[in-house]
Amino acid sequence: MTVLTTTKAGRPETDRPDTHGVSRDAARSGAGIGAEFDWASAVAALRYAFQPIVQLRSGRCHGYEALLRGFERTGFTTAAELLDEAETAGMLATVETALHAKAVAAYRALAGWSEAKLFLNLDARLIGRADSPWIGRDPATSRNSGIVLELSENRPVAAGVAMDAAVERYRQSGACIAIDDFGVGHSGLRTLYEARPDYVKIDRFFIAGIDADARKRALVSALAGHAHALGIQIVAEGVETVTEFYTCRDLGCDFAQGFLIARPRVDLTGLPNRYPIVEELNRRDRRQPSESHRRLSEVIERLPPLRGDSRKTELLDYFRGDGSASIVPIVDEHDRPLGLIRERDLKRFVYSRFGGELLRNRGLGDRLDDLVIRSPVCDISTPLDRVIEAFSAESAADGIVIVEGGAYAGVLSGGALLRLVHERNLAMATDQNPLTRLPGNAAIQRHIEAALADDGRGHVLAYLDFDNFKPFNDNFGFRQGDRAILMFSERLKAWAGSAGAAIDADAFAGHIGGDDFFLGVSGGEEVEVLARLAELLALFRSDAESLYDAETRVSGGFLAKDRYGAVRRFPLLAASGVAVVIPPGRPLDGKGGSLTPDAVNAAIADHKAAAKGAEDKLCVVRLA
Repeated sequence: MTVLTTTKAGRPETDRPDTHGVSRDAARSGAGIGAEFDWASAVAALRYAFQPIVQLRSGRCHGYEALLRGFERTGFTTAAELLDEAETAGMLATVETALHAKAVAAYRALAGWSEAKLFLNLDARLIGRADSPWIGRDPATSRNSGIVLELSENRPVAAGVAMDAAVERYRQSGACIAIDDFGVGHSGLRTLYEARPDYVKIDRFFIAGIDADARKRALVSALAGHAHALGIQIVAEGVETVTEFYTCRDLGCDFAQGFLIARPRVDLTGLPNRYPIVEELNRRDRRQPSESHRRLSEVIERLPPLRGDSRKTELLDYFRGDGSASIVPIVDEHDRPLGLIRERDLKRFVYSRFGGELLRNRGLGDRLDDLVIRSPVCDISTPLDRVIEAFSAESAADGIVIVEGGAYAGVLSGGALLRLVHERNLAMATDQNPLTRLPGNAAIQRHIEAALADDGRGHVLAYLDFDNFKPFNDNFGFRQGDRAILMFSERLKAWAGSAGAAIDADAFAGHIGGDDFFLGVSGGEEVEVLARLAELLALFRSDAESLYDAETRVSGGFLAKDRYGAVRRFPLLAASGVAVVIPPGRPLDGKGGSLTPDAVNAAIADHKAAAKGAEDKLCVVRLA
């Protein structure tokens, strides 16, 4: 094997210290590249830029991805080209090892480097090879090094390589595992299953424009839910806009990386450990913490954790000191969760003849690593539905680790989760309309408040009701009235359910009571939303004809008493609506203040009569 000479700091040396480049002729692809090529000089000419990976809720820097720069000085144009040529020359492992050493040296020169992790790309062709970087290192010297190996899936892993066994060898060296560019190339569910990563980095393709793409939101939301159930944390790659930031955060992503937060920096002096833009964006978000957020913080068990470098004797003392404890949370030196240790897993030691002596024997391994099990991890602001989804995993039987700002906050037990679910179901049943099963006034109010606080997207808030419903009810009976209400509610549910696929928006349907309904739409093209809303009203008018006999349908109306007791003719049943349009940005109420739910309700009340007189039964009010 050819080995590059390195300094003690891990930096490749050359015979000419003042040489900063490599001849382009020497770097020509093809037969000109070989072991005689000066790979050490090529590596020395490259530099690393660091781009932060930031916790979405707190702005705390979780780590840096090391990105190669300076290819123009080597004759290569991209990292992929350099590594392809190194593989052709039989030098891939040597070059990758030298590059990693260079990145680690820069990382460990940072002030407070141990508080952040270093994300390093690992070429997929090296996975499973004995000469791969980070294979065979002494765990005692590399543990807690903060290294995260990103499994680059731009190329497939070599045939015959057992991914799970290969990845376990990297873990034994003390490194964590991430899947890079998930969702494109060869990064698929099989890799997710076999690699059991600590992180999944969602490719920029799925993040770009996610705020305006319902399909991307659905995919990222589902991935985040399943990942958290497996104890995996999610990184959103390439976040470039404020609306992408909010959407990724609200869908359950744990970390973000992208130009919105910070561009890659070659000058590594003065890198901050917190990013004010994230803190400011979270402050500017006017949405209040949900009730489930508040309740979650109240019901979690704030069990004192043990550090991952604690001894097994300390673990025994922990359980002896608290006879009711069945688990102990394990964290790293910065309070980031590593997993749980279950009391029952100690029984094979405690109840064996020489169990106590085995636990105290440092020669047999005194660390806790072999006892730690991975547990689902959820942020304290995670919606209850996603917490329930995480709890469905087999590994969640002993509890879910709850974090706040990326740091350990407590453990949610199964009993506590059941209480939360019961409270939520009871509240939903109390608010839900018993006839249509649609959410009631409390949920509608919450939706309006959330829409007014979400200034990243446009919103349509529509009030819908029947025209002349009382005469219809009085003349044809309450049974027919209920049929009409159910008929409209089914149309409304179907409209809301298909909104994502049809108009790329999120929709919420509610039942205020009687013949009064609510529809909220966030995102999508305003013109298309309003056109489909008018279509909904027209479809109901057609549906409602089935509620009459043939004679009434032909006549186009019926006789009934009005509110004053006079008999007069009424048209066939129809629905009308007032659609309040709120554009993106912070709308005002016309008096210099922020738009409020009362202002929305006033606009609806002022235009109900206009809606009933409109040809298409829809009145549009724009609040800007």
